[in-house]
Amino acid sequence: MEHYNKLLQTEELYSQSVEMIKASIIGIQDQIHPIKKFLGDRKKEIVKQISQKRCSYVLDILECTESFYEYTLNELINIERACEECLIRFHIDLLTATKSRMQPPSYLSPEEMRRAYEMCCDAFDEIKDEPSCRCTWENIPQWWLDHTQDVIGKPRGSIRTEFDETDLKFKQEIIYLRTKMFSLPRKRIGLKSGNEIISGPGRHRSSIRLAMKTAEFLENIKEEEMTTTLSVQHELSKINSLKFIDGVFTSCDIWFKILDFYGHQYGSKWHLSLCPQIENIARKRLIPALHLDPCVTFDFLSTINQFTKFSLTRKDLTSLLKDDNERAWVNSWKMQIHMIGGKEIAATLIQAYWRGYWLRRRKAQSCRLYIAASLVWYAWLTLKGKRKMHRRYLDKMLISMQTTRQLMVKLSKDFRSVIQEPHVVVHLPSIGHHMEIRCALNPKMFAIYQNITILRICFVRNPKTDVVYILPVKPTHDLLTMYSDFIESISPEENVAKRITFIALSQAETFKNRALNVSRILHCSEDSLREIKKKIAGKPAYFLPCVIDECDMKVAGNLEVPLLSTELDLQKQFLNSSTMSEMIDNFGLLQPPHTRNITDYDILCTSLAELMILHTEVCVWLIKLNYSVANKHCGIFLINHISVPFMPVLRREREKYGELWIHDPSLREEFHERLKEHLPRVVCNVTRLSKIYNSWKEFYAHVQKFGCLLQAVPVAKSSKTIVVCLLVPGKATKEPPRWLGTADKINLESRFSTSIYLLPQSSLDIAKIEPTVNKFATCMQESGYFGYLCVECFCYVDKAEEKLIVLLLNVFPYYSYSQGYIDWMKFAIGGFYNHPKNQFLSDVVVTVSEYERRKSSFIFMEKTHEWNETAERYAVAISQLHHTGFSSYRWRNLRRLFEKSGIVFEREKRQGSSIILHDGEIRNFGLMVAVSSSMTTTLSMVHDNLEKLHENLTIKSKEKPETNLPALVDFFLKLSLDYQNLVTDVCSPNF
Repeated sequence: MEHYNKLLQTEELYSQSVEMIKASIIGIQDQIHPIKKFLGDRKKEIVKQISQKRCSYVLDILECTESFYEYTLNELINIERACEECLIRFHIDLLTATKSRMQPPSYLSPEEMRRAYEMCCDAFDEIKDEPSCRCTWENIPQWWLDHTQDVIGKPRGSIRTEFDETDLKFKQEIIYLRTKMFSLPRKRIGLKSGNEIISGPGRHRSSIRLAMKTAEFLENIKEEEMTTTLSVQHELSKINSLKFIDGVFTSCDIWFKILDFYGHQYGSKWHLSLCPQIENIARKRLIPALHLDPCVTFDFLSTINQFTKFSLTRKDLTSLLKDDNERAWVNSWKMQIHMIGGKEIAATLIQAYWRGYWLRRRKAQSCRLYIAASLVWYAWLTLKGKRKMHRRYLDKMLISMQTTRQLMVKLSKDFRSVIQEPHVVVHLPSIGHHMEIRCALNPKMFAIYQNITILRICFVRNPKTDVVYILPVKPTHDLLTMYSDFIESISPEENVAKRITFIALSQAETFKNRALNVSRILHCSEDSLREIKKKIAGKPAYFLPCVIDECDMKVAGNLEVPLLSTELDLQKQFLNSSTMSEMIDNFGLLQPPHTRNITDYDILCTSLAELMILHTEVCVWLIKLNYSVANKHCGIFLINHISVPFMPVLRREREKYGELWIHDPSLREEFHERLKEHLPRVVCNVTRLSKIYNSWKEFYAHVQKFGCLLQAVPVAKSSKTIVVCLLVPGKATKEPPRWLGTADKINLESRFSTSIYLLPQSSLDIAKIEPTVNKFATCMQESGYFGYLCVECFCYVDKAEEKLIVLLLNVFPYYSYSQGYIDWMKFAIGGFYNHPKNQFLSDVVVTVSEYERRKSSFIFMEKTHEWNETAERYAVAISQLHHTGFSSYRWRNLRRLFEKSGIVFEREKRQGSSIILHDGEIRNFGLMVAVSSSMTTTLSMVHDNLEKLHENLTIKSKEKPETNLPALVDFFLKLSLDYQNLVTDVCSPNF
């Protein structure tokens, strides 16, 4: 009988068999007790007879009988024990299954669950009705391919680990790959060539003669082709059926001819995939004969794509049958039972029931369902825990944020009184932009951008202020020594140094590879929070943040310390470049030409075309992301002969028509259409992106998500960019915004985005920009803004109208880098800022006599004042001072090098220069500040110091360094020669 037959079995028969087995066992137990009693009685009688008999012959017989009874009794005892064990096993299996279901799923590890699932799936090797795709190589041993197996003659072998010629699946794959590369050409079958070659010894090529004329030859070929044209349907109609007798396909020449002629791998599909699987099913199910419909089978072959992975199901096979009566042989075993070997099949079926096939199957299914339920339970418990944790976090966050809002409102009302008493300022240089904005920056560089505001420590100028600075970078010994030397060079008093505390982030190492802002890391740094609590204990305190997010609010709420900032949602609104641009329009103030909230490439190109047509004088257009870190998230579209070749012609047309160009759209229409067609091809390719973006694709993904502001970069002769820093009090105080200082901002054309600040601004009379700045600051105050505010104004003279134009270029609604330079200058000179006169005045004692003052004022107008002749101070700040040679020095050696280059601050004179690096690891970027009694002296001092520093660094450098020092030296040389104080120079026609 077949060893691998898959028999049809029913649960009812199994239940009857189990009950019959139990009844049989109980019946055997009932019969054992009387038999044991009978044997025991007979054994006693024999023992008694043995004790009475004296004859040796009789005694031997009695002893043998006693041994037989004893042996039989032991066997009965063993049978009884086996029956007891069998019944106990039935109960134990039931109890074990019940107990296992009562246990929680945690006693099973995920690996045990996976292994149990695989064992349950592999326990029954059934033919599934659903086709399955096996996408991995698998060697098939020979005994898998045989429909029968002689266990003695052909024992089961092990699966081979290498591909060989006996692997049917390997053959199928090779045939498939070969036939995929090339196909058989269609040949003309049985046609004569039309030429008869007379061959023989000594015959020449010329002996070939044409047997028939050309016309007759072509006509013959045409007739032969017409008669030999193969019609698939016609040929299939010649086949009655495809026969499989006793599991073997009956050869059919017409069928093979159709498969070979038609091509498309039909022959391979039939011989290597479909036919072997049909034969295997027929043999396993003992089907004497199968008749397949040729047309249906041929169409079915066309549906097989990858025949090496094709698996034939019984449902597919029944659809191919020509005789419906044969389907019963495929779908059930009823027909096979009525065959000659039906008794063997029935016996196998009964044996399978007795083996508990259905019990094992149901138990396996139950185990799989239980494992699935356990996994679902695990998932639900995890989700429930996450939801509970998230709800608890949100509850605490809401409470904390509400507490923070109340503290911020209170601070906005009492800020002036707080700073007049001893208090603590906790500086939180945290840039809390969206995660994707931060992740565009390298984690170390992002920490440096946050630490650029290190000049916050100059808050110590207020003798009633204790400063706590949270370090965004790693606190190395050199870094802390550099900060200490920087403070000591300005104010050597011990009391000043004691009022500054640097607190490192205890979990900074954990997040060193992530661009997380300071407040998020601080929220996880329990040790750092504990140190902050110690420093603020018993004193009024407030946090001075940068760009706040939820973690800033939560940290402040947990410590019950207010934030000197506007509310979170309001600041996010002010940080959005497009929203701020709309607010400026609503305030009635001027700004460069622009288009807001662009999120689509087509709209970007269309808007750029419209702006370029109306503002042909603009050469640079800025694509600013709505949210940006240090103005790094932007792209620059420069108009030149590559980006817009026909721009000179457009500008000439614009000059030709004058103002009519703006009022008559028909004049602009032709160029407008050309730009709309041209710009989409070049904007994505010629736009210069910041180094933080590797491609336009990355930048455009941020544009789509956050939106951008398309803004013109105005260009005008004698134009100036002026920075104004203010403190906007709370709306409830009804105090006007307070000016903290001004500066001229100059962007150096270098790859390091270096900016130069001249403090105070000396480009124009401050009274000319006061109305614009005050109006903007007052409107911001009315909108609910509270805190530090920095405004960049672009100022130029409109020659046509002969008036000063003030455009609001950028707005920074937080404590900016410019504010840090102003605070440093106030600390360095020990003085204050005089807003009406736009002056920084130091605390030096003026020792000039009345005669010398009168002589200096009337006779020597061009005389440069000495340090002890005036209290006015002028400063220069250079951001992003870059030199790769800085990192090769320890701070002590680098400080000596600075001193050798003349970079020294003189405390008595309240003048000099300093360089401070942004961190203690990379140490390539730094900040230089310099101050003296006049701007000309300051510019000359900076030029000389940078020139000497560059020479000293170049001498010891073996390789060519990467630096912007030469560009700065050339720039300050020219600036020191051309500088004019346009505020005091009444002859200047610019403003």
